[in-house]
Amino acid sequence: MGPILCAADDTEGARAAIRVTRELAEKLGARVVLVNVEPSPSVPGVSSALAGHARLRTEEIDDGQKLLSWLAAEEGLEDAELRVVIGSAADRIVGVARETEASMVVIGSRGRGDLTSAVLGSVSARVASTAPCPVVVVPPGASTRA
Repeated sequence: MGPILCAADDTEGARAAIRVTRELAEKLGARVVLVNVEPSPSVPGVSSALAGHARLRTEEIDDGQKLLSWLAAEEGLEDAELRVVIGSAADRIVGVARETEASMVVIGSRGRGDLTSAVLGSVSARVASTAPCPVVVVPPGASTRA
């Protein structure tokens, strides 16, 4: 069985997804990969220079690693593989799912509702429609059940 990939950030939906991931991993005996997607860095005057862009990328990755380390410790997933990637959230989550040959992806939903999601776009909906494996979408505040 491939790992369970969980998209993680600092939202309540992501925290709920991490809790569901932990429970699924325990029940299935699967390993966990936590992935955080940071946006491409872009600061006028800094990111245009090659060295400035590299520095911003490094800072984004460092921030993502700190967040994932903290989330893993808080949620009891100290053994999880931590990955920070930069780019479009849905595309990068699906890419990591392919790279790791994930057996499933667990992702939080922000709970905006159908109309807003249709207007703004939905990372979870895009991941669900393009991932190479099943996707579990967890609403904010969802609790796990034994």
